[in-house]
Amino acid sequence: MKTRITNDIEPKTVGAKRSHFTTRGLLNSNYKRTVKYNFKKACQKSLFGIKQRVKSPRMCKTSHATSMVLKVSVFASVALVACV
Repeated sequence: MKTRITNDIEPKTVGAKRSHFTTRGLLNSNYKRTVKYNFKKACQKSLFGIKQRVKSPRMCKTSHATSMVLKVSVFASVALVACV
């Protein structure tokens, strides 16, 4: 006979912190993981840490722009090869 174990599991919604960094796009690499780690470990009271947090929205926009340029260039090169 099989014993059936049931647990009352209630789904818990936990508000996740939104990160400036995403895992989408072509720029997923060891370098990006290192940058994320250093960004998280930067001392909050140091001048470097404050400067990095101020620049972070700008880094996010630059990352998206760079990934878009890479995607468009890959598409264009594939389109040129297909036409030839």
